[in-house]
Amino acid sequence: MYETIRVESLNKKFPGVQALEEITFSLESNKIYALVGENGAGKSTLVKILMGIYQADGGNIVVRGKKVKINDPIHARKDFKIDAVFQEHSLIPELSIAENIFLTNLKDFYNKSILSNKKINKAAEIILKKVNFSIDVKRLAKNLQENEKTYVELAKVIFRDPDIIILDEMTAALESDDVEGLFEIITSLKEEGKTIIFISHRLDEVLKFSDEIIIFKDGRLVANLDNLNKKDYKLKREKIINYMTGIVGGLKFPEKVGTSNNRKTVLSVKNLNSGHLKNINLEICEGEIVGLAGLRGQGQSKLLRSIVGILNKKQGSIMIDGKEIKINSIFDAVKAGIFYISDKRDEEELWLTQDIIFNMILTSIDHRAKYGFINKRQEKKTVESIVKKLHIETSKLEKIVKYLSGGNRQKVVLAKYLLAKPKILLLDQPTIGLDVGAKMEIYKILRLLAKEGIPTLALLTDREEILQLPDRLLVMCEGEIIKEFKETVIDEGDLLDCYYK
Repeated sequence: MYETIRVESLNKKFPGVQALEEITFSLESNKIYALVGENGAGKSTLVKILMGIYQADGGNIVVRGKKVKINDPIHARKDFKIDAVFQEHSLIPELSIAENIFLTNLKDFYNKSILSNKKINKAAEIILKKVNFSIDVKRLAKNLQENEKTYVELAKVIFRDPDIIILDEMTAALESDDVEGLFEIITSLKEEGKTIIFISHRLDEVLKFSDEIIIFKDGRLVANLDNLNKKDYKLKREKIINYMTGIVGGLKFPEKVGTSNNRKTVLSVKNLNSGHLKNINLEICEGEIVGLAGLRGQGQSKLLRSIVGILNKKQGSIMIDGKEIKINSIFDAVKAGIFYISDKRDEEELWLTQDIIFNMILTSIDHRAKYGFINKRQEKKTVESIVKKLHIETSKLEKIVKYLSGGNRQKVVLAKYLLAKPKILLLDQPTIGLDVGAKMEIYKILRLLAKEGIPTLALLTDREEILQLPDRLLVMCEGEIIKEFKETVIDEGDLLDCYYK
């Protein structure tokens, strides 16, 4: 092992925010380093400095013993052999998988000024074998699922053969089995002498796969923990959360309310069928949180989208408060009080270049406008009230949403729909991409809403929240609901048995 990269007293300031303050650490070859911290702790800023996207305001970067200045990502990759798989995928939608993998080296596949599809496709298949991923390399990137894009992004990086590999939240779109397979690949890269920087909000993965854990809080490096000994899992987890959040003893899920036959049924779905969904029957009652679980792609998202009319159903009925309603579009669902919150928070739920007020009133503005006019003073009071209720952290209501942390953005999304007075919320991975503290804030909000009579049906993918959050859990496999768990304590073994029926 030898030192591959070192940062010394690194500083970065944005208007009103000290993103990084006196960051110093060194990394060695043949190691996997986990970089953890809440949203806004400075992890992404550090990564962007190492990739040359941002320039530090002060401090030094030392690569293989030499002080360097990294100008841009091309400079990072070519001259310093630093590369990254970012959380936001960078594939070009209209190009094939093969063309995306070799985008920077297409000249190697030309034959008399014409791109040889046969040659590039064969080379792509060889690279994808290295990440244990089998797929038609001629498929366009725009037709890929999020987990498929992740493997293609990793293949791109492996092809470029860097010494230092940064993996920024790349497991967020993967199932547990995929994560295990991914870390077999990452471990083999480590054994080849690579330095791996792994960023994740999933502490289970951090504790299971990393050799060292670097913890950021408020732009500072607050701890560097040796994790070569994988024992004392619970104690280590609590220690990490303590460093990240300042909370001693770890974070606890809000208490489940369990099931009751006395509750009023809010949403009822009977005999729903579509291209992928088979004979779906479910009921959601007042005051409860119901989870949807299962392996990825088993129909959970399709079910949510079918209920609200984004996807067409072939047959079946939907009832709200005991009355059957016809839902042929999302507008019909909204009119009935059914609100769907997408997992693509930034792309489908928020207007990132607008402020908090604008985003929050967007969905419910028709209800409060009088004679086509909006009372701005009253709207601001309404927004102030819900910002306080949901504990949204912001210096002002006019703050542009893209400058909020992921957790606060998700709260803005929830606030937008709450102002429209929903009868039920359908949530697609409501905590995706959020740190552990922000997740707990969302869980508390959902429990608060349930107590106020607004139930939720939520697609959950994080193992711990599947086990700890919902009052009831519905497991889906191949488009069917195959099991319902009503127990307060769910046996994880029984749950996994359902996944692989």
